[in-house]
Formats: sequence, C-alpha cells, structure tokens
Amino acid sequence: MIFRTYKEDDAKEILSWISNEREFRLWSSNIYKEYPALPSDINMNYLKCKESSNFYPFTLEDEGKIIGHIILRNPGDNKEIIRLGFIIVDNTIRGKGYGKLLIKEAIKYSKDKLGAKEINLGVFTNNENALQCYKSVGFKLIRIEKNVYKFYDEYWDCAEMVLDN
Repeated sequence: MIFRTYKEDDAKEILSWISNEREFRLWSSNIYKEYPALPSDINMNYLKCKESSNFYPFTLEDEGKIIGHIILRNPGDNKEIIRLGFIIVDNTIRGKGYGKLLIKEAIKYSKDKLGAKEINLGVFTNNENALQCYKSVGFKLIRIEKNVYKFYDEYWDCAEMVLDN
C-alpha cells in the first residue's frame, strides 16, 4: 500500500466510484453544484483550497491501482487541528478494511508530519457504514448538528467526531 499525494489524474478514477447523486452528496455535500461532477471540478476546487489554506489531498494505492482518497486540512488558524474529509474508497472493495487503512494512514501522517494534536471530521448520520468505520479507528461522537443539508425532500444531520487519543 502506498499513501501518496493526490494527482490531478486521480479525479477520474475517484468519481467512477460514485454511482448516483445520493452517494455523491454523502461524499461531497454541496461543494460541487452539478452532479455528476467532472474531474476538472475536483481539480479546480482542490487548487482553490490549496491556495487559501493548509490543504493536503491524498490517494491510497495498492499495486498501482487507486483504491482510496482523503483530504486533510487545517480548518482554522490552529495548525494543531486537522480535519479529515472527502473520504472515499473504491466501491468494488468497500467493507474489506481499506477505509480503516486509509484513515489510519491519514491519522499517522497528521500526527507525524503535520503535528496534529486533534483530528476531527464530520459525517452525515445516514452514512451508517462510514460512521461505523470512523468509530472502529477511534473517533467518538461529540455532537449531532440537525438538518444541516437538504437533499431533495430529505434533511440530513451531521455527526461531528473527534479522534479519541
């Protein structure tokens, strides 16, 4: 397994793992206006994020094949806080532990290379598999924000989680 810096060419593969708009919004919320997004949409967003803050996109590879993606960023001025986001694993291999591996690599990088003292994330509460994955690597629920996102006629709640060191 190789945990490496994201490359622009990765976007096409990452988007291929998303089969419908619901999955897309669970992954990206309202960051991208159009569904389906284009690889150029991701790359433009990441470029803007890199210019305006400390933003670190990564890709997980296994034997030369992209199998996961995650971003790390400082959500504010405190460089000791890292927020994880845009976490996704190839849909053909989900449920086999690759999500845990991806997150563990991100945690290690955050602590060892970025000096993180706190690592947090947000996840929609209706994304049960993701919630269980995050709990399994040590994240604990700190609060639920109600009705933070509207998807057609549904309102989604967001679980804020922090790594329990």
